[in-house]
Amino acid sequence: MYQRIVFLLILSTIVLTCKKSSKDDNSSLVALALASSSLTASSGTCNGSTATTGTTVTASTATLDSTSGCVTGVTTCMDTALPSWIKNNFKCATAYVSGTSYVFKSQNVPNTKSFYYGSTSPLYETLPSGNTAAGTNKVSSQKLVYTIPATATKGTGTVSTQGGLASIGITVNGLAIFNNAAAPPDNLSVEALTFDNYGGHPQNSGVYHHHAGASKITNNDANLVGIILDGYAIYGKKCDNGTATTTDDFTPTLDSLHGHTAVTTHFPTATYHYHLAYDSTATIDTLMGSYFYGTTGSVSN
Repeated sequence: MYQRIVFLLILSTIVLTCKKSSKDDNSSLVALALASSSLTASSGTCNGSTATTGTTVTASTATLDSTSGCVTGVTTCMDTALPSWIKNNFKCATAYVSGTSYVFKSQNVPNTKSFYYGSTSPLYETLPSGNTAAGTNKVSSQKLVYTIPATATKGTGTVSTQGGLASIGITVNGLAIFNNAAAPPDNLSVEALTFDNYGGHPQNSGVYHHHAGASKITNNDANLVGIILDGYAIYGKKCDNGTATTTDDFTPTLDSLHGHTAVTTHFPTATYHYHLAYDSTATIDTLMGSYFYGTTGSVSN
């Protein structure tokens, strides 16, 4: 898009220099104005390498901002060049278009209370009854950067989600999605007994994440959960049938990767997407299975 804008600016200059008819000159001026307008619209404070995720959050003093719905100090900035299904639904993160990719940056701190903020934090709460702590792990601010293909493309279906990635996707509230496996020798169904009240927990370096149900976002419904590293969207357990009403939502029949091709309210043309679903490896419902459907981007922290 940016290359096209530069081309339009150069072309407009050439046309004006060539002294064509006044009608042609006026058309060129209009093209130049539109190009300038587009450049301004897609170059906001959340666009580019200087994009910020806000003030670094300290777990012991973290609070929720009732206006933003995020942890106080965390920036939400969705660039205008992003498609509406992203810019109208994601928050508590920064995202923008870079070439042929979407770039997401996140501090990755949950906008809910959690046992893993620590007992001195305003956002502390006890674990669900019967659950036990994941060691001494605590939430800490991260610098996660996802570079995700803007055009999702079918891959081999054999690239593992368990390949040591920092994260395999990002939720609509800016949190890391992890795979369907637990730290050896546990099965994820055992590790699930360390989840907080919203179905998440941090690993030993403080990266809070969801393997399974993210109840802040979805609860037996068709809500958009996030985007996976291959560019495909992920939803709750149901599919919305392409309508805003919930009366026709249905539980889809999925492939072994937790996905299928269908219309949704975000994709009026039938498009592949994932769902929260039972996973035989984890023996519980998980957000993702063992493999990616599409060609993946990259992630760092």
